[in-house]
Amino acid sequence: MSIIGLDVGGTNIRVGLVRDGRIVDKTRFPTSTHLGPGTSIEQIKTAIREFVDRASSIGIGIAGIIDSKNGIVRLSPNFKGWQNIRLGNILKKEFAKPVRVLNDVNAILLGEWQSGAGKGKKDVFLFTLGTGVGGAAVCEGKLLFGATGFAGEFGHTTIKYNGPRCLCKNYGCLERYVGARYIVNLAKEKIRKKSSALKKYKVLTPKIIADEAKKGDDVAKEVYSKIGYYIGVGISNIINLLDPEVIIISGGIAKAGRALFEPVRRTVAERVVGNEYRSYKILPAALGDDAGILGAAYFAS
Repeated sequence: MSIIGLDVGGTNIRVGLVRDGRIVDKTRFPTSTHLGPGTSIEQIKTAIREFVDRASSIGIGIAGIIDSKNGIVRLSPNFKGWQNIRLGNILKKEFAKPVRVLNDVNAILLGEWQSGAGKGKKDVFLFTLGTGVGGAAVCEGKLLFGATGFAGEFGHTTIKYNGPRCLCKNYGCLERYVGARYIVNLAKEKIRKKSSALKKYKVLTPKIIADEAKKGDDVAKEVYSKIGYYIGVGISNIINLLDPEVIIISGGIAKAGRALFEPVRRTVAERVVGNEYRSYKILPAALGDDAGILGAAYFAS
């Protein structure tokens, strides 16, 4: 029997039917997060109905602080009004099948660990960069949840103790330096002072900046060199703390290629204790949008 995996995001719900670790059928539905929990839950139910007759269980990855043990979404920043939503119980009653819920970055990590860039490794760390910065870890072959299930808030680790204030109210968070809005702001600051192909765009995005960096634009390359340095500082902390075999960079930013990965790897090599004795690899994610579906399904298996 197959398993349904859902990757529930602020824009789309990606859903797939997974059998023997492979997606055999998939689709996606738009989400209307601004309309509140009731509407979003109905959209999740609609997504599940597409495949439910062919599935034995359901796994859901969703952004936020998730109590996976009890299937409760404690808080989801992408969804208006989502607080202490017992999503697991709601869906179990609707479909009479086992349901498991986990944080979306945990789901992405599980997908990459089982079928992607971390396959075959026992110690893997993944972080994803988008609007925010998320993290997740597999340690000695087990997904790391922590005492309350909230482990992995990599974006809110401090890389500068007296740095600018983050939206989380901490200061100097990694996310405050490498989240999408800050990458764009950095580029805007630079193009005010230097000529750049970036000036021709009315709206800048991290992807546009990455594309221009690949083409050789000096300002775009400077942006990713600085971003890569900050990410490298964050990864150095993770390597010193957890000693993973593989560190996976996920999200659209990972497509920046050498412009990002060279400064990341250089910074890590300079900062990690005993670097010459370690055998870690820093890699881009391999599965794209499929990772969250595969990981959610694996969690429900």
